[in-house]
Amino acid sequence: MRRWLLRTMLGTLALSATSLQGCALGWFTISIPDFASKSVDGVWLWRLSPETGFYERDTQIVLGMPSLQPDGEWLTYDATPLDGSPIVPGTSQVVRSADDPDHVTLQLLFSRTEDAGTYRATTYNEAGDSPLSAEAVAL
Repeated sequence: MRRWLLRTMLGTLALSATSLQGCALGWFTISIPDFASKSVDGVWLWRLSPETGFYERDTQIVLGMPSLQPDGEWLTYDATPLDGSPIVPGTSQVVRSADDPDHVTLQLLFSRTEDAGTYRATTYNEAGDSPLSAEAVAL
């Protein structure tokens, strides 16, 4: 529990530091239908490039192992932007589908430039990346 609290505090500090460096923080929710069965290690966020019109890798989010806490199941993560901005550590509650416990929903925080953008996502594991998500979101 102490480690979880420390990571939450570090996340708050990162939030303060990042906002001072001309970056913005964004929350997004991701649904992963095969979280445990595919041993998902993390998420890649892909940003639509205004210059090329193609999606480019923007932020790697490395997920920790879920653990049970008194208030539910949680995991820690580190969101690393490829533009050199500071790493954003965080925690997310793991919300499992009642119909399929392998299907989880996470709410994750990441750092981005102040300009809003359009993002898609992939998940990854030791075998490689999933296909790019069909859904694009403006953040």
